[in-house]
Amino acid sequence: MKVHCATTLLFLAAAVCATIHGAGVPFEMTGQIMMIADTAPRRLHLLTRTSNDGYCVWDMSEPQTKCSSGDIVKVLGFRDKPTSAILREQQYPVANYATNITVLSSAELPATIPATVQEIENLQGKTALVHMDGTVVSVVRDATNAAWNWLIVQTDTGAMRAAATEHDYPYAKLRALLDAEVRIRGSVHALDVWRRFLGNHVILYGKGGIEVTKAAGDPFAAPGLDAKTTHRQQISGNVVGASSRRVYIRDKTNQFVSVSPSDIGDMPCAGESVTVAGFVKNGPLGIQLTEAVVRRDGNAKTALEPAEDVDVEQLLAACRDNDIVDASLYGKPVRIRGRVANSTEDIDISGRIMLECSRKNISVDVAHLPQSVRDSIETGSKLETSGICIPEFDADVTNMVFPEFKGLIVIPRSPDDLRVLARPSWWTTGRLLAVIGALVVVLFGVGAWNRALKTVAERTKKELREEVIAHVASDLRVGERTSLAVELHDTIAQNLTGVALEINAANKLIDSDLASAHGHLDTAAKTLNSCRTELKNCLFDLRGNTLGQRDMDSAIRLSVAPVIGNAELTVRFNVPRERITDASAHAIIRIVRELAANAVRHGGAHKVKVAGSADEGVLMFSVTDDGCGFSVEDAPGIAECHFGLQGIRERVARFQGKLDIESAPGKGTHVAVTIRQ
Repeated sequence: MKVHCATTLLFLAAAVCATIHGAGVPFEMTGQIMMIADTAPRRLHLLTRTSNDGYCVWDMSEPQTKCSSGDIVKVLGFRDKPTSAILREQQYPVANYATNITVLSSAELPATIPATVQEIENLQGKTALVHMDGTVVSVVRDATNAAWNWLIVQTDTGAMRAAATEHDYPYAKLRALLDAEVRIRGSVHALDVWRRFLGNHVILYGKGGIEVTKAAGDPFAAPGLDAKTTHRQQISGNVVGASSRRVYIRDKTNQFVSVSPSDIGDMPCAGESVTVAGFVKNGPLGIQLTEAVVRRDGNAKTALEPAEDVDVEQLLAACRDNDIVDASLYGKPVRIRGRVANSTEDIDISGRIMLECSRKNISVDVAHLPQSVRDSIETGSKLETSGICIPEFDADVTNMVFPEFKGLIVIPRSPDDLRVLARPSWWTTGRLLAVIGALVVVLFGVGAWNRALKTVAERTKKELREEVIAHVASDLRVGERTSLAVELHDTIAQNLTGVALEINAANKLIDSDLASAHGHLDTAAKTLNSCRTELKNCLFDLRGNTLGQRDMDSAIRLSVAPVIGNAELTVRFNVPRERITDASAHAIIRIVRELAANAVRHGGAHKVKVAGSADEGVLMFSVTDDGCGFSVEDAPGIAECHFGLQGIRERVARFQGKLDIESAPGKGTHVAVTIRQ
């Protein structure tokens, strides 16, 4: 009676839960757990008997109960149609939700019957518990669900997909089964939803779904390529080329073989002698070895076959507006020339250079070459490259028997196979427009700066008229600020005059001495950048109201924080703001900001410390960082168009001050400044 009452209560609980979730139909069933998948929510496959002594597999979510494969359980739950519109459109089956699972006992999973690949493929909507014997030839992670792994089992009658949960068969454990003979057990299912047209597959029993009948042997004891076997086969030869993921080998019979190693961490280089053991696949133009193991045979390298000069007309031919490939060049070393058509960013991301040759694009795979080689290639450069010629095919076609030819790839064998014949001209139309644009921006900036100064002056005058007696000190402050603005204005005007002189000099030399003209233009551009930085700092100080802060700590933090990013800033400026004139405060802020920015930008500093004090009209402050430091004697100056330190020295000189710099490579930098008000 107590058991019956408990069951009734659980069934009522399932009904209440179904009501909460929607119009679900309660159910109660007893069956055996076949497998568990650690998804969110966790799912299980439940085996139940049918009226004709067959089996039915129920896929349902479950409430994280302590159960495992082989357990015989009683399940209470409800059925409901999926709420997702996509699943409804794909005719996804009714969803099953378990609300309570009670473990009754445990037993071996039901016996399976032998089946061939064809028999499994011919099952239409029928549940069958089967087993088959074969060799594991591939193991991959599921591309859409991390809780599942896939293995391909090759049999005498074909290949079969088998699905295994990460819960029962971790990926690393499955990879160890490559080339082993196994017996797989499980239930037959049709791939559903988006992959439903790919046919049937086997879902393995939990933990008991794979039985190793013969462990994988030494891969280098495998037979040659002519053997009729489902296991790995081996080939020995010389590496004629290698990309980031594939190795290309030519054996003693001059046969060209494409190899996909199972471990790409230690790829052999062109010229090495190797032995490779992998699973044979027939490619569009030859044999391919997949999941291969590579062994180096000695340290000596063979001489590489010299590259043959070809043009794009020899590589490609046109046939009804479609490119076709000259198959005789497959795996041959070729040399081509063309212009780099894609950007440096695209080369870095894709690992390929698009070489434009006679209005055709040829891909050059450089992903396996050092980063420095890829960084040296500029858009628009004329490039000569040598390497092996590999046609690229797209197997993702539904209306063709053969894969579709996509294009040619040239794979350089070493960094020496890339040679830049000509760099793009520095003085391009785009850069000329950039210089003109920069000048326009400067002019607009000067106008905006003057308008900002005018606004500040008018606001200050209005405040003085309203509070003449209470703000006598403000009158002096306005005078100092105006004087400071005139000083900065003169500095920018002088720099712009220098820019004009450099451009005039370049114009005079453009026809007679192009190199000197470029030098004058480079100096003008760098001087403009200095003006822009000076102008930006002036506008920031004027608009940011740094001089209006109540203490120097706040003013310095407000000015320095935007230029040092995530670096840690410590400020201890023990001088009251009212003891420092605006001109002195402005100079201190500009000097500290320039030193802090240099510490982070050029020195890679993580910590910047600012300290200051005053003694009878003398202001003393310092900036210390933990950056990489530099050689003070060899520091670049105005001759190299670096204006930072020189600008600081000039500011200090205006206040009859002193600048001391202590730094060395790898030991950070300490700058001490003394000025008089």
